[in-house]
Amino acid sequence: MLLAHGTFSNHRTCGGLARYLASRGLDCWLLDYEGHGDSTTAEPAADFESLFLSGTDCALRYVADTTGRKVHWVGHSGGGLAALMALARQPELLDRLQSLTLLASQASDAGQLPSHRMILRTFSLLTRALGYVPARRLKLGPDDEDAAVMLQWYAWNLAGRWTGADGLDYIDTLSQLPGLQELPILGMAGSGDWFIAPAYACQELHEQLPSEKKTWLECGVQHGYSENYSHARLVSSRSSAREIWPRIGNWLTQQDTIPRTNSD
Repeated sequence: MLLAHGTFSNHRTCGGLARYLASRGLDCWLLDYEGHGDSTTAEPAADFESLFLSGTDCALRYVADTTGRKVHWVGHSGGGLAALMALARQPELLDRLQSLTLLASQASDAGQLPSHRMILRTFSLLTRALGYVPARRLKLGPDDEDAAVMLQWYAWNLAGRWTGADGLDYIDTLSQLPGLQELPILGMAGSGDWFIAPAYACQELHEQLPSEKKTWLECGVQHGYSENYSHARLVSSRSSAREIWPRIGNWLTQQDTIPRTNSD
């Protein structure tokens, strides 16, 4: 298992889930993208793509080559988008993947409502003025984020299109990616995630992926859960530990060739 965090976050966001999966005998690795958590950075990332692409490529190759096994990628938010961007640009990475779990991941549909578009434009102006997003002060997460990273994400959601700085259309590219049809994909989103990754936006992305082995779960009261999960609580909360982590673990253990380790 390779667990990847998103923006404003670090490896600790996925730490509880990793410990739970390890208790079930799964070999878990945690990733800190450059400038997050225990990682250091020499210079600010150029944009969302540059931050997540380089770390994803290095981590995926390292874990696969070190263990000699294909990797089950579990990504929260940007950590899920990271794997998809890497696959679109480097299709050969599919040979190192066994499955893909996307937790509250979406790139271009947060601006569908007028109120959401206003929030995106306001945050764009504030982010440009400050030069970064003060996540800790705004209680968005443990790590502040460079302006360039978030400005690209704002732009995708305002435009309603997930395109790279070079014009690459990620959805179009992924839809035509040979081999992706056979990759097992689990998609999950919280019913209470009202802005960053609304359930409808995550499901839209999920449905556009060409895999024939997809599973979709919306986590909310109407779907039998104890609460309408928010963006953060979907992956890190007492409630998610009780009723979401086991679902992820059960799905992963249904996939083939999962390496087993001692729980300690």
